[in-house]
Amino acid sequence: MTISQFPPHLFPLSHTSRHLAYSAVGDVNSGCVLLCLPGLLETRATFDPLLQAADGLRGLRVISVDHCGRGDSSPMPGDKGYTMQVYLDDLEQFIRQELIPEGKPMPRIEVLGTSMGGILGMYLVHEARNHISGLLLNDIGLSLQWMSIYGLYDGMKKAGRMPEPQELADALNVHVGAVVAVSSPAHFDLPYRKDWKGMQFGQLLNGFKGPVRLVRGGDSGVCLSQQVTELKHAFPAAQVLEVAGATHPVPFNASVNQFVLQSLSLPAVPQAKQAPVQKVMLFDVPVATPKAEPLPEPVTEPEPVPPQEAEPRGGLLALLKRLLSATKK
Repeated sequence: MTISQFPPHLFPLSHTSRHLAYSAVGDVNSGCVLLCLPGLLETRATFDPLLQAADGLRGLRVISVDHCGRGDSSPMPGDKGYTMQVYLDDLEQFIRQELIPEGKPMPRIEVLGTSMGGILGMYLVHEARNHISGLLLNDIGLSLQWMSIYGLYDGMKKAGRMPEPQELADALNVHVGAVVAVSSPAHFDLPYRKDWKGMQFGQLLNGFKGPVRLVRGGDSGVCLSQQVTELKHAFPAAQVLEVAGATHPVPFNASVNQFVLQSLSLPAVPQAKQAPVQKVMLFDVPVATPKAEPLPEPVTEPEPVPPQEAEPRGGLLALLKRLLSATKK
């Protein structure tokens, strides 16, 4: 599902002609806001079943957004320049102007992020002025293995080949520039730590006292059992729901919706409505667990991802090979 059943609200971004599109249910004066962030090439439509389940719950406002160049949000000028920093800046502006405007009571803000959206959620938590009280992660842990990145690339193939960018753009309701951008090393331009296994994000949550929850696909190739162990070590009280048979990302079916809404601990919340299961389109395509076989090149600690580049350089597979072979010094 790539087109939302909910009409879009348009949030104008300052210092640009762009806007962010979002769906919302619940009273604007609710004491708790759940902000839902889609995955890499998802739209806000993937959260429609959750919004349907939450509609009518007192004290809760649920919002799902389209990142720029996706769904009903504006593309970047010239359909170029899509990066993680852009998404993060847009979200921080949305939070501070739409969710916590001056002169109004501060709501409790919880963030639910799918895959890339979960990574962005960790960066939002890291910045105290965003006032994030809790975090829910959909099939993404505190780290991301290089082999999982390779698996994402492989999982996007159709009939043994990688679809053309325009094919993906049409299928996913996103701009072609966004499809091209996510294949470039320059797309992930936020600072992060790394080791020979992959990217590390846990340090972003150092000192975070709010609740952390995780929904994991039992057959996920991105959020592995070791990511669950890692999360429980950092946050012993973390709630984890494993969905048997689910790959990456986990769809928002009735059981997942119930887990998410109950984890918010709203006062006197009745059982959430059981929304019908909806098929979730990719980013986040189903990804098999990575095979335990050696890569064709020696695995050494990669160099940091280079700064922004004007054009992509060969897709995610090329990115992985560059990361794994860049330190032959």
